Amino acid sequence: MKGGDILIECLKAQGVQHIFGMPGTQNIQIYDSLLRQGSDTIKHYLVRHENAATLMADGYARSSGEVGVALTVPGPGASNASTGLLEALTDCVPVLLITGQSDSNFYNRDPSKMFHGLDQMRFFEPITKYCDIAKTIADIPVVVGNAFQAMKTGRPGPTMLEFPMDVITGEDTVTIPDRIQRHFQEPAKADDVQLVVQHLNKASSPIILAGSAVIHSCAMSELQNLAEKLNAPVIVTRCAKGALSEDHPLALQNISDFQAKKAMQVADCTLAIGCRFTSIDTRNWSFEPPRPLVQIDEDPTEINREYPCDLGITGDLKSSLQILTDQIETGKSNWSHVLSQIQEEFATQPHLPILPELRRVLSEDAIVAIDVHSIGYASFTEFPVYHPQTFLYPCIGVTLGYAFPAAIGAKIAHPDKPVVCFTGDGGFMMGAAELATAMMYGINVVTVVVNDGALTAIKGSQQKGCDGRTIDTDLYNPDFIQFAKSFGAYAARVDDLANFEEILKEALESKLPAIIEVPMQDKQNNLIDIIGWLQPEPLRKTQF
Repeated sequence: MKGGDILIECLKAQGVQHIFGMPGTQNIQIYDSLLRQGSDTIKHYLVRHENAATLMADGYARSSGEVGVALTVPGPGASNASTGLLEALTDCVPVLLITGQSDSNFYNRDPSKMFHGLDQMRFFEPITKYCDIAKTIADIPVVVGNAFQAMKTGRPGPTMLEFPMDVITGEDTVTIPDRIQRHFQEPAKADDVQLVVQHLNKASSPIILAGSAVIHSCAMSELQNLAEKLNAPVIVTRCAKGALSEDHPLALQNISDFQAKKAMQVADCTLAIGCRFTSIDTRNWSFEPPRPLVQIDEDPTEINREYPCDLGITGDLKSSLQILTDQIETGKSNWSHVLSQIQEEFATQPHLPILPELRRVLSEDAIVAIDVHSIGYASFTEFPVYHPQTFLYPCIGVTLGYAFPAAIGAKIAHPDKPVVCFTGDGGFMMGAAELATAMMYGINVVTVVVNDGALTAIKGSQQKGCDGRTIDTDLYNPDFIQFAKSFGAYAARVDDLANFEEILKEALESKLPAIIEVPMQDKQNNLIDIIGWLQPEPLRKTQF
């Protein structure tokens, strides 16, 4: 069997059904094998820029829990795709990038002298869980197996594999490995769980901080059962939004939220479950968790890594939380009164546009991909999410332009669910060419573009930090409606926000890729005023 055929058979054995990429000189034989060996099982989606390939794979992976796969040429194709791997690394998403390469007999040459030259192992090693080269045909099933093993062990993350042309075109006989399943650890030791029980039973007002490992470990039900028995509110990291349905009376949404901060002033113990304490979640580690801090994680290297904890234990989260719930006493704290006061105070803010309408129109299981923009920032605290894997956002790497390609990937993973991209004009223009991909394959994502004519958050930051001076944050945009119509997409402009809901419903019913433009050039100052880190007070007062 040819090496390229072996690669495709290995991907099929691992359950791969979709690949995002672009053919080129060093990967054409991989594409030929995909056509001959995989067309009945694996569908390929042609992107217009390799950056979109890994971002589509990211959206596919976040929304499904399966590995997202991208395929590019080496060198510039791979480096274009690297931003998506960086985002996958910081947010713990299983994305695999596959590239071709020149013949292996050139590996002794200076990479900078090669066609599409790049020492890809040195380039990708810092931003992947695993990267490797298949130097022989026999290596192909080994490196593919190693990559999937890395993505399905512990916290997920990206991987990268390189295949020389002569390895892909050569022939040999190999064994295709079986599908690798996610590895679940043993639960925490009984004595360790008892120590956690002792801390929690002493606390009168414990609070739970849940991280994305709760979702990776499929421990959402166990989290809810624990919270209910403790009668303890749950705050979440950015990557864990949806780990507890946000219509639950104990759900307080985001760790940086006004509500979470207020609740932590009352709490006398923090139970941190599967969270990494990133810079954004902790406001550059200025966050002070109520003590004692009890940390539970599957990864022992995370214990005490960012914050010294009073007790840290390791083990499989799903089974460990179940054991803990069985052993703790029923909580006697009176959080209900405290939480209702906090929620009422938070609700005194003026309503934001678009987010409430999106929530009213969309079903609970609809998927929303949100980009980095002024109203999008508020979605962590003001767009309730009821199921994990339905809220896609570049949480830690914060890649501008993430949402549109990610939404396309999510729609491919869930063709029967509504998928909406909510983006700004700056972010949308970074990936607007992928409207061609959406049209080519009939991927009916609805994209809402806030057109305020500026990189508004950065403009506001310049004004605040540079004595009112700004530079190059105003944008020159196309006519988004004519742009969308030129592709054959549904297109509508919202000149009156009162009409937004009806236009959104019409776009969803059109079954076409859709662009909805919301002009807000006259609202730049209002948009700046709602951005959290630019607000002088914890609750906004700006009216729209």
